[in-house]
Amino acid sequence: MLCSTRVLLASTAKGYMNRVMVYAHRRRKARYLAPKNAHVRSPLANKMPEEYGNTWDPRSGVEWHNRMRNRNHYRHWPWARWTDDPVRFHQDNVSRRTVSASSTVANTGTPEWNYYAEVGQAYETPSHFPLSYTAPFIYQYTAQCWSREDLQLYLERIEQNSGLRTIADVVSMKETLYTWWHSAAMDTVPLGVLQHLELVSCDIVAQNTRKSYRIEQHERGILRTREMERYYALPYLSGPAMPVQLTQPSGEYPNGKYTLMMDGVEIHPLQRPDARYTHNMYPA
Repeated sequence: MLCSTRVLLASTAKGYMNRVMVYAHRRRKARYLAPKNAHVRSPLANKMPEEYGNTWDPRSGVEWHNRMRNRNHYRHWPWARWTDDPVRFHQDNVSRRTVSASSTVANTGTPEWNYYAEVGQAYETPSHFPLSYTAPFIYQYTAQCWSREDLQLYLERIEQNSGLRTIADVVSMKETLYTWWHSAAMDTVPLGVLQHLELVSCDIVAQNTRKSYRIEQHERGILRTREMERYYALPYLSGPAMPVQLTQPSGEYPNGKYTLMMDGVEIHPLQRPDARYTHNMYPA
């Protein structure tokens, strides 16, 4: 038997700390915070709403609960932060004498290690492109030293005066590049630009070589997706792979066949086009 609930202005909800609901404007519930489910296996636990799509990294469990609110021995978690600087990388007051001990300016922009080979950036730049196309890649490690315009100017000067035009030329003719620099351009182009250019060109050429191996294997039938997952496909078994000649338009004016019912147009009697929806169906 249906019984109607009595509507009371002051109705108490179940649960401790829930008083009369009229006075519940200050409930203890921070609705704008992430749900903190300590022992519950929930994909939403300890996450912000924009991370709810990641179901593959659950943050459930009491350890994650403890480390999200810095509890117990996770009190100073995370132990390595973005801002701490153990090797004084961000603010470097040590003047390194990598090239010259007599002048500080000569050391400016000298690469301290091979950034390009270690990072493994996807360059998407063919090796026959001009030198100056490497400017954005060099700039991301030398932004403290040279502006974009200066770097572009240096690279264009190398490209015009040294006789090396392309990225592949730098790799194959390094000695020519440095000989030209020693003889003609020591005052106008910093040495760091040459060193960065050599490193990034070697990496671009090596990356394109690896891509060419992959393309060659692909053409030989070892098919892999972008994520290097192997897949299999049959070759074209009959006829050409693509249409040899695309179908050309007939040249007639496009009078619709069913728009102007000029010729004999057969329509199935169970699919009468002017009937209503249910009349168009086949009988059950």
